[in-house]
Amino acid sequence: MTNPTDDAPRCLLVEDDPAVSGVFELILEDGGFRVSTIAASEPDAIRAILNTRPDIALLDIDIEGGDSLGVATALLAKDIPVAFVSGHPRTVLPAPFSTFPFVQKPVTRNVLLGLVQALARTRF
Repeated sequence: MTNPTDDAPRCLLVEDDPAVSGVFELILEDGGFRVSTIAASEPDAIRAILNTRPDIALLDIDIEGGDSLGVATALLAKDIPVAFVSGHPRTVLPAPFSTFPFVQKPVTRNVLLGLVQALARTRF
């Protein structure tokens, strides 16, 4: 198991299922990333963007109270790389989000870490 260092990339995880977010957090931290915030709703995610300034973000499409497209827009405005991890197919994403990095749940540890590593490379 790898413990994230203080300079490890900080990931905002936007996921409203506590079981899924807990597993993702363990996978990411084991892979050397820090989960700066887990947000279940758009307001929580926007607060996290302003308060913790993540380096990268993983977003479920459907979240508490709606969807994460407003969160994605806010992240893009701050040049923070975004990927979607969803139980829905990519086809539910409207343009311009339909071309963003995307994996469909259920997702394996290796696929999730590969996605986050690719995002981190675009940031640093």
